[in-house]
Amino acid sequence: MGERTLLLGMDLGDETSQLAVYDQELREPELVGQTEDNPEALYDTVIYMEGMEPVRDFLPRIRQGEEIVVDDRVSDPVNVLAYYFRKMLSAARQKYPSEMIRQLVVTVSDTSAAYVQLIYDALEKLGIEKDRAIVIGHKQSFLYYVLYQKAELWINDVGLFDYDGNHMYYYQMQMDRRKKPVPVRVTERDFTDAMIIADAEEAHYGAVFENIVYGAIHKQILSSLYMTGKGFEADWTGDVFQKLCVGRRLFKGQNLYVSGACYAAREIGGTSRLGDYLLMDEEMITCHLSITVYAEAKRQECILAKAGTPWYQVDRTVELIPDGESELNLKVMNIFTREERTIILDMEPVSGKLARQCRLAVRVRFSDPHTCIVTMKDQGFGEIFPTSNRIWEKTLTV
Repeated sequence: MGERTLLLGMDLGDETSQLAVYDQELREPELVGQTEDNPEALYDTVIYMEGMEPVRDFLPRIRQGEEIVVDDRVSDPVNVLAYYFRKMLSAARQKYPSEMIRQLVVTVSDTSAAYVQLIYDALEKLGIEKDRAIVIGHKQSFLYYVLYQKAELWINDVGLFDYDGNHMYYYQMQMDRRKKPVPVRVTERDFTDAMIIADAEEAHYGAVFENIVYGAIHKQILSSLYMTGKGFEADWTGDVFQKLCVGRRLFKGQNLYVSGACYAAREIGGTSRLGDYLLMDEEMITCHLSITVYAEAKRQECILAKAGTPWYQVDRTVELIPDGESELNLKVMNIFTREERTIILDMEPVSGKLARQCRLAVRVRFSDPHTCIVTMKDQGFGEIFPTSNRIWEKTLTV
């Protein structure tokens, strides 16, 4: 069995997907499947099975809760996803037969909790569990991509236009260098309606897009602009992009998200180089949650959730043995305001067993970026102090 050395990024798209491996020598992502005929290394998001009709558009149908029919039978969405992941990852295995996955980061445009969980379930079927797999959104991939570029390209804000020919979104990376760690945020604007031009000449598209860009970056100081999406492959973009290069750098390509995911895999699975930065978007929690415990012969902070983590990825359980305390003090620290507060959680349901007579399982998860759910369960303490099977829960706004 090979070593776990591969750092992989995958952009899972409705129509096409991409896969990249972090090259340790070049220190940059390498697209898997790149050829002269396919320079962007795009894989159709289609399932091909011998003797059967190709299965297309399965990702939108999965998100909408529709049935996926394969060979006249309804298939479990998790199995469908797992089959596609297996086919994609086999391309990396063919190129690196003696190596195994150390960290995989999958980036998607839709980070709804149900969809993300399906992706995790599918990867788990392949033996890739959450200790080796992370799902992030396109906006977070954008941040990873930019921060792994030369610093001169992100001295000021950085903008990204994403246009697939139908929908157009603008993301802008901003950071507050006065704080430590440096918060890096991304804002989003939807310009889809502005790009709907019925029966217009191609040159008109260029003028409309130029107006959109100057409206979006008005009074903003940007070091770089990025353009991604097949909508920017049209001929009208050339003249407009030349104008937009004045005073800033401009880049166009289709591999930004997969490269960002690959850099994220390197950051998570390798040696971190972004420790001084805190990547944030509207899906990230903005506070640290911790409790004080006695472990390894000293009192120390036990982190239950870290600021900068997508809310849907927070799900941690710790086991505690109460030593006479009747309350659990949950510390909450907002990383932007630096405000600290303590939330007291009553352990009354296990009253009478708090002097080292029970093990208490404390689980922390989120239902949205600002709503934390704390669940406590009495797990007993061996045969002498059996569990009461009591479970209690508290919802907190943080």
